Amino acid sequence: MRGYVHSIETMGLVDGPGTRTVFFLQGCPLRCAYCHNPDTQRRRGGEPYTPEQILGIANRYRSYYGQEGGVTFSGGEPLLQGEFLAACLQILKREGYNTCVDTSGFGNPRFYAEILPLVDTLILDVKAFDRASFAELTMVDGFELYLDFLTNLEQNGFQGQIWVRHVMVPGFTDSEESMRRLIEIIRPIWPRVDRLEILPYHTSGVQKYEQLGLPYRLEGVKPMDKGRAKELEVYANKVLAEGLRAQRQEQTVKLQEQSAQRQAEAASDLGKSALLSVLRGLPLFNDLAEEDVQDVLQQVILADIKAGEYIFKTGDPPENMYLIYQGQMKIFIKTMDGEEQIFYIYRDGDFVGGLNLLVQTPYRYIGQALTDCKVVVIPKAAFDKYFYDSPVVLRSVLVKSFERIRWAEDLIQRLATSNASMKTAGLLLKLAKRIGVETEEGIKLELSMNREELGSYSGLRRETITRKLGEFKELGYIELVGSRVIIIKDLEALESYVL
Repeated sequence: MRGYVHSIETMGLVDGPGTRTVFFLQGCPLRCAYCHNPDTQRRRGGEPYTPEQILGIANRYRSYYGQEGGVTFSGGEPLLQGEFLAACLQILKREGYNTCVDTSGFGNPRFYAEILPLVDTLILDVKAFDRASFAELTMVDGFELYLDFLTNLEQNGFQGQIWVRHVMVPGFTDSEESMRRLIEIIRPIWPRVDRLEILPYHTSGVQKYEQLGLPYRLEGVKPMDKGRAKELEVYANKVLAEGLRAQRQEQTVKLQEQSAQRQAEAASDLGKSALLSVLRGLPLFNDLAEEDVQDVLQQVILADIKAGEYIFKTGDPPENMYLIYQGQMKIFIKTMDGEEQIFYIYRDGDFVGGLNLLVQTPYRYIGQALTDCKVVVIPKAAFDKYFYDSPVVLRSVLVKSFERIRWAEDLIQRLATSNASMKTAGLLLKLAKRIGVETEEGIKLELSMNREELGSYSGLRRETITRKLGEFKELGYIELVGSRVIIIKDLEALESYVL
């Protein structure tokens, strides 16, 4: 099998993470007005290569790739040579290469399911934000096809990160309204977007059109002001981060509502007459004598708590242990910006407050009913008399405590995952809380760690953390002073990535 390559860049620095070998494949179905590679548009042309030859070239330069670098396929439109691209990616991935595809989303859909699972980074061009503008700009009525490609990425097996790029042309998309429309277009892929770039339109490709005898459709349009393009890039990134935060909150609410609905459907109307059998079925009461269970039953309070009502609040003294025998409750704190961070969700048979009674510490979080709950309130006097010295109770408290620790560890992992932007923002927020010093310039972080240690601390490679810090600097979120000092200029922007 052979594909057709227009040109090769052996040490590319902008077409994906790190240093890369970039293969510009021949052929593109679009005719973008600002295309600076019109000589790649024709389907015929270029030099024939086999996948094995592509691998051979990559092997020649592999020592320069470092931790992040690898091989990028660009164009033209690489998806147009779908069968060849799939074969190249398969052989490269077998050899452990990092792969990247720069695409406008137009090719042969038959090969998408073979190609996309093998792509680590997808550089996705966003041409326009509606059907008419897309057709005018590209001379192709394919806006719906583009949206289908974007929407079905995960269905076709894509699990990597996405760099979104948009060429900003003066008088066309150089406005905040256009940036909001851009973010809305890419909504289906928000969680996978690791980088959003605005590329200012330039006229460096005009000479190629003259040499090829082709009309240049943007003749007379001046290059985009780079400063203004950067301002709008910063704005677009903030809109994206805010959208991600709202999306995460909506997903949390949806999961809570689904859980509450399932619980409501399964709930049975237990009354106090059935409470004894319920208590007897719990490990907490296994080693109590029958007469003690009856005595405890007389001392406990059976509380009906409506969804949304508080069971305890931060700072409340440890006066009771709460046993949920029907319904669900959550424990959470309020973050600095007033948002809710859930730590744990309790369900039927769970209890909370045992550890607080054992060590006599006030509650450090808020307990609130997620659904209508029936809660057995066990006063401190009953706890001290019947449960304080019970091995079963102590074991149950330890088991529940470790379960909450595992939940918290999973929460930390989720907050610091998804992509490098979220991990880097989460790391900076963590450092700001631990070592940050308020200054007139911003929150100053004097680091004891180098870039490699920072990367390890956040779960990123050294090259990745360095790249993300550089991007955050360009966006105006931080300032870098040497290699050991970071000044956070826009705390709210960083918080939008993770809270």
